[in-house]
Amino acid sequence: MNLKNNLKIASVLLFSLSAVVAQDAASPSGWTLEQCLQYAADHNKELNVARQQTTLAATSSGQAKAKLLPTVTGTASLDHYWQIPVQVFPGELAGQPQGTFVPVRLGTPWMGNAGVQADLTLIDAATWKQIKTARLQQQLSASQGASIQKLVGKNVQMAFYSALLNKEELALAEARLKDFAESHRLVALNFEKGITDQIALNQSLALQEDLRDEAGRIQASYQQSMLDLKFWMGFPITDSLPLTAARTPAPDVTLSGSFRPGFLPDFASDSLAVEIAIAAQRRSRAALYPKISLVSGYTRLGFGSEVSFITQSKWFSSGYVGLRLSVPVFDLSRMSYQLKKDKQSTLVALAERDAHIASSNKAFASAKIAYDRARQELASLETKQKLAEENISLSTKKLQKGIIDMIALKEFQDELTLIRQKRFAAELQGLIQIVELDYLQGN
Repeated sequence: MNLKNNLKIASVLLFSLSAVVAQDAASPSGWTLEQCLQYAADHNKELNVARQQTTLAATSSGQAKAKLLPTVTGTASLDHYWQIPVQVFPGELAGQPQGTFVPVRLGTPWMGNAGVQADLTLIDAATWKQIKTARLQQQLSASQGASIQKLVGKNVQMAFYSALLNKEELALAEARLKDFAESHRLVALNFEKGITDQIALNQSLALQEDLRDEAGRIQASYQQSMLDLKFWMGFPITDSLPLTAARTPAPDVTLSGSFRPGFLPDFASDSLAVEIAIAAQRRSRAALYPKISLVSGYTRLGFGSEVSFITQSKWFSSGYVGLRLSVPVFDLSRMSYQLKKDKQSTLVALAERDAHIASSNKAFASAKIAYDRARQELASLETKQKLAEENISLSTKKLQKGIIDMIALKEFQDELTLIRQKRFAAELQGLIQIVELDYLQGN
């Protein structure tokens, strides 16, 4: 085999290897929180809409600036008069008696014209105000995109932590179900030996079904958490999304810190909305100022009895250049109601920003209270869980010795199930409040 063929084979192998590596990188065996956040930043549908809106705002800003450039319009027409127009002149011009009129047909059956007109704005305060408003709109769109990215990040974190907690709970529930299967086997064996009765066996079966139902409930919660995570990531719903087995640490947040309105995710957007409302006021006032434009035009006129005049007849030219002044004199809609409307819009924007700050302040305080309560509850539930697990362990040992008390065992299992549910809810609540506080502090 020659060198050329060897190079071809090596190229194919390298290409195949790179494809495998790329596939492995695109579908990691266990997704970390950072990977989920990065994927969401690239694929979330709402972020994609925000990026498109930012591009649209940039285009609108460029459109506003383009109004400072001259506009050039070309025109052309070709008319056929199947009835030539008549112009009436006084009869005295043709030697007729006073008070009479002489009709005269002016024109030819075929007439045409072509020309170009140009308009350049020299002074127009409203256009400059519009440019500033468009620039603020562009900044607002970018700020809203950043706010949406923070919101998506918050939701991805919440779904991620919820999925991991549910996965841990599911593993514990399945382990409990598996452990109880051995206890149930001992009860069934004692029943066959005549040591215990049908009631104890039925109670053992019922307790086993309760544990299986609890595992099924947690499984459904886990699937719902994964569905939420895939949605916020923009990940295909039907594709597998394995997460890292180890729990990702919660983000650092200073819970003792005070509320800072300037760090709210939407504060910059709300402030820009106020600036845009003020700019709209100024633009409406500027629209009442005089406007001066430089105008010019060039036209050629041709006519004849046949359509061939286009190429065979002489065309007559005319052109002009001048200044055009436009001054609003009376326009009640713009001079009164529009100004009042813009002023009220500014007050609305200010009120909305203040209302959002107030609601966020309340949310910040509520999140701190909820986090402190979850932390206190976790400390208490941890002790209760150890006691409940110890009671079940002791009951299982008694069962292994032939001492059967299914009522007590069921009570201990129900107690442990309730404690596990409360602990899961408290743990998840604590993580959610940490993420919420981190979000409200602008991180």
